[in-house]
Amino acid sequence: MTVPRWDRIYYFVFLAAVFALTGFLALFLVPLVQITSSETGEVTQKTLLADGQTNILVFSLLPLALAGSALLVVPRDGIPDRAAKINLWISTFLIYVFVVMFIFVNGVLFIPTAIFLTAAAVGAQVRRRERKIFARMPEESKSGRGGGKRRRNKG
Repeated sequence: MTVPRWDRIYYFVFLAAVFALTGFLALFLVPLVQITSSETGEVTQKTLLADGQTNILVFSLLPLALAGSALLVVPRDGIPDRAAKINLWISTFLIYVFVVMFIFVNGVLFIPTAIFLTAAAVGAQVRRRERKIFARMPEESKSGRGGGKRRRNKG
């Protein structure tokens, strides 16, 4: 299996979107609601969907939408432009707000998404040179003197 040749920022955003999707799908499979019967003391666990808490499921689409929007804006093979960087920072901030607000319900499931979006946002701010793949460099001197000052004969 070969790994596609994407830019490192796109890899981070792609992994953030994958973890957002995984976190959202986990809401349907992981029992997050625990109900204790006061009469018998029996403890039952249910998923959010089985308990009828669809409003939390709808709110949980927010990290998936934010990671998806960042995935659409960031180029696969180049440095993100200014609009993509702004999108990354706003998405990262809103993911952290979501995680803090829903930490006791389902915010923990979206922490990897926040980490990878943070890595993408910070990595997008690091300046780097453009790689010229097929550009030919000018011929250098092979005399061993380097490209420093030229000596003049005085005399």
